[in-house]
Amino acid sequence: MGVTQFTQAWRGGKPTTDFKKWSDVRDGHIERAGGEKALAETRGMIEAYVRAWHLAERRKNAGLTQSEVAEKMGVTKMRVSQIENGDVTSVEVLARSVEAIGGRVGLTATFDDGRYRMGDATAAM
Repeated sequence: MGVTQFTQAWRGGKPTTDFKKWSDVRDGHIERAGGEKALAETRGMIEAYVRAWHLAERRKNAGLTQSEVAEKMGVTKMRVSQIENGDVTSVEVLARSVEAIGGRVGLTATFDDGRYRMGDATAAM
């Protein structure tokens, strides 16, 4: 069965020429998914989760437990778990967590024509 025959069978056997552009289909799906705002929020949650996963992997590779990181940060083990699940409330919290496992957080400004490294983010806090 060819694509045209499949399309006709799927639409009840009636030939159709009402094909849509991808942008129309995509926009319709975005609208049904809650719009651009919901899409941006979901994308942000996914990015936070991925960053947190990498942070947890760094901690494990450093041979540290959540309890040890919590002690270095002056927080509870539960808070470290929350951070490693993407619940980061500020750059300061993220920087403290990174420092507790032996890293540093840098600050970089991105412009249309390139990036500018502004230095150590924790020095500004």
